Amino acid sequence: MNPVDPESREYPPCGYGLLGLCCSGCLRGPCRISPFDETRAPCGADSDRMVAGNLCRLVAGESARVLNSLICAVDELRKKSKAPPKALTESLARKYGIPRKEVTPFLKKETAKLLDPFADPSPIPFSSLFPVRNLHGDHTGRRSGPLLRELFGLLKWKEPESTEPEVLLLRCLDSAACMLIAEELSRDILLLRSGLAPAKNGRTIPLGLPKLPQPVLLSLFDTKPSQSGEMHKLASALKEISGVLSITLRGTRDLIWICKSLTQRWCRPIPDLPVAALVESQDILPVLAPLALGLPTASDPSLPIQGSKKVEDFFYSGLSKTIGNFYLPAKDETALARLSRVLGSKL
Repeated sequence: MNPVDPESREYPPCGYGLLGLCCSGCLRGPCRISPFDETRAPCGADSDRMVAGNLCRLVAGESARVLNSLICAVDELRKKSKAPPKALTESLARKYGIPRKEVTPFLKKETAKLLDPFADPSPIPFSSLFPVRNLHGDHTGRRSGPLLRELFGLLKWKEPESTEPEVLLLRCLDSAACMLIAEELSRDILLLRSGLAPAKNGRTIPLGLPKLPQPVLLSLFDTKPSQSGEMHKLASALKEISGVLSITLRGTRDLIWICKSLTQRWCRPIPDLPVAALVESQDILPVLAPLALGLPTASDPSLPIQGSKKVEDFFYSGLSKTIGNFYLPAKDETALARLSRVLGSKL
């Protein structure tokens, strides 16, 4: 741990943990690996595997919470209720590309498949909601889901053969994409159960987008924009770019809807549009979610990846080869220049 100021009531974070080099994944730990020496943990994990494994554990923990919310929503869907308003079922039917009368059976069937670890993968919600399926499933033929299988797959980082960090990191991104779908399904099910008409005033994207692309800066926050010094400086500089459209979101809510709206309006996939994301969250899924959608992303706090050169390279430059984007901490000295090029050079 870092030294504690006796006058302060706040404890500073673990310096090894900030690098991703502190692990408490088994009873042999907590373990720490030096960032300066080629050492291994008692389980045999080197720095690359420990950093990637820590990300898997973080994603798994948050994914379990999202899945629990979906399970609770599905339980509500199975209960008898009054017929929902026609406007609501029509809105959901357009969203998923199905007939209006099939909305409730569709949600029951698809959520059952997604929550059954032995079911065949169902691509329907992904093809309906995702503007572009950017991840490696496009290249390998792998279809995402079921969701529980995605969650179990994150635990493979402990298996001896799962030593390549890139494989683990792609799985983390796949799981973040899956959790976006789970959150979207949960909201739609609860909306259907409530019997309320779809509210448009909660949508934060401005109406009347121009016909030609313009720079868009998405800012995602846990609750309200607190903005650390690094994030405030970066956000202020990016908003000075000519014509930039700034959109603030609470968490990942409406993220899929906004990205889909932009791709439909400008007829280009997200990685080819002048769109970037700034994320200020203590959770990992809000950071990985825009990356999974193809958005160049900077965050504060940063991902705990600086203890592994391989993991850093994957996020800082390797993503551009598989998805077409990149990740950087908000405090990175190159973040402003790289994000400025995205917002200015893809017009």
